[in-house]
Amino acid sequence: MTEELNGLFEAQDGEATTGTRSLEGTARLTQVASEIASQIFRTLEGNMDQYREQVAASQASHGAMDQLIKDLVDLDSIDVEFIRELSEDTVNAMLKSQQSKRSRTKSKTMTLDNYRAMMIGAVSENLIRHATGKTKLAGGARRSAGDIGFNEEQLAFLAEHQDELKRELRNIQSKKSIEKAKEGFVEDGNERWAALIEAEAALKAIRVSTGRTKVVEVDKTKDALTALLAENLKPAELAKRIAALTADEEPVVKATEE
Repeated sequence: MTEELNGLFEAQDGEATTGTRSLEGTARLTQVASEIASQIFRTLEGNMDQYREQVAASQASHGAMDQLIKDLVDLDSIDVEFIRELSEDTVNAMLKSQQSKRSRTKSKTMTLDNYRAMMIGAVSENLIRHATGKTKLAGGARRSAGDIGFNEEQLAFLAEHQDELKRELRNIQSKKSIEKAKEGFVEDGNERWAALIEAEAALKAIRVSTGRTKVVEVDKTKDALTALLAENLKPAELAKRIAALTADEEPVVKATEE
């Protein structure tokens, strides 16, 4: 690595995260992503003045990292047929694994080795989404216009990306205010209001506190939430049950904020 590129990172401290789950296809995905990451690093080393700000931003932002990859890699030229041959369950598990890897590495001291590990995870996630058409939650493209609810994959993504979750929660709460301000508004029998209440409850159930309060374990809460949603409860009862669910969780040690 050039001294100029290396100078953008902390001293090497061995904090890189390289482990992956033993899922079918993961080894090949990691190999392909590693080769692409090496290609990206070679490009960066030869064009540091051009990409210096993007590299700095990508150390702290998943979105900036994804944009850097998009700018430097033609995903259409990558053979991802092996991903398409995997089962839906395997692809979903693999996607969640790569999202977790990105979050773990982002929370650590950003050494060059750790940045490379984070980039491999980001490239892997982008390859999975490119191969399967699983659109990443981002702005208006994440759901159809007017759609209020969240499916299981969307909730899993938001649980891993708390900043995105906060934006979605604010958006739902804004929609509630607009709906409530409409002339002749009533709660009973109002399907849109019921959908907004349900969506808000679902988001709050996977929200992780950033204060000096207890932190809910995301995976356990998501599983319980999925079971509750399957019961087709009325919004008021659903919100009540979710509140009880999160209140019953045991405290866990707060992770370093991303």
